[in-house]
Amino acid sequence: MSLTIISLFLLVLSAWYVPFSLKKLLGFKKTVLPAQAAIFVLMAGYCGMLIAGIYTLANPAVAAAYNILGLFLIFQLYLFFYLLVVWILRPLLKKVSDKGIAAFGLLLCIGLVGFGFVRAQTFTVTKRQISVHNLARPVTIMHIPDLHLGAQRSEAYLKKVIAAIQQYNPDLVLYNGDLVDSNIALREELFALFKNVEAEQYFTTGNHEFYLNTDKALKLIKNAGIRILHSELVETHGLQLIGMDYMNADRITYDAHVVNNLTIEEELPKIQRSAEFPVILAHHSPVGMQYASQGNIDVMLAGHTHGGQVFPGAVIIGLRFPMNKGRYQIDSTTLLVSQGAGTFGPWMRLGTFNELQFITLVPAE
Repeated sequence: MSLTIISLFLLVLSAWYVPFSLKKLLGFKKTVLPAQAAIFVLMAGYCGMLIAGIYTLANPAVAAAYNILGLFLIFQLYLFFYLLVVWILRPLLKKVSDKGIAAFGLLLCIGLVGFGFVRAQTFTVTKRQISVHNLARPVTIMHIPDLHLGAQRSEAYLKKVIAAIQQYNPDLVLYNGDLVDSNIALREELFALFKNVEAEQYFTTGNHEFYLNTDKALKLIKNAGIRILHSELVETHGLQLIGMDYMNADRITYDAHVVNNLTIEEELPKIQRSAEFPVILAHHSPVGMQYASQGNIDVMLAGHTHGGQVFPGAVIIGLRFPMNKGRYQIDSTTLLVSQGAGTFGPWMRLGTFNELQFITLVPAE
């Protein structure tokens, strides 16, 4: 509730302050009240689309509004903070004209949003190597959480991802949650593209699969030749792969995306496994690593955080997820968190990048 109140306060303050400040800097005489009201409506409307789940509708107009308003929101907030900093530093900027300050701020924020948008259209394949005990031979995994097929990711982007999979030729592919986030992507011809992948394919649910037509999404995923792991174990390539549905770590940890009453603490011990072979745990969110470590899991793979996706989120994400991107170690368990293959909300990447992880598991010496 406190976060909601703070967010609402920032929206109101931003909508009021940006036109007010620009009016003073540019020397306008007319009232800016209509502009202030319009800005607030646009930002509040975008937030309402997210909260109410309107962005999941299979409607091209809704998809376009979702993307445009998301970029506008970031532009508005960047400009808001820029003008606040200028107000604080104004005594040091006496030689710079007011109009120059305003023009620079507008160009800077447009540039940042434009750069972030362009950056969001591509992805990077990062290579990781992890030593694992009881492994007979090297095994390669393409780890792809947070693809977010929907208003921002459709056929063209998916084809590029599949081309990368074919290029690296992994032993198996793991779509670790949030494969799809909008009903607009629930088309047989789109999911048929996954049939071009020659490697074994596995999928675990993320939180976003529960915000749309879940049954249809899971049916399309299954029909595409992707095996869905509902908190179960499968033996493959000398590994024991556990794929868990999205759930919270335990009954105490806060989770803003509750979709069921399950916890890793309670569900993981129910899955029987052998000590003779390494165990890989796939769970969409990087929570519950302590229970993975206690359960003798060798490697835990996760996504969900997007690494914060857009500055300053990329800086403050650690307040919510201490382990939000990269590699972490607790005892004999390695956690690898991807920044995600796609984007959600603002169609931008600033301070982060879209990531496909090509993981090589090698026998420990």
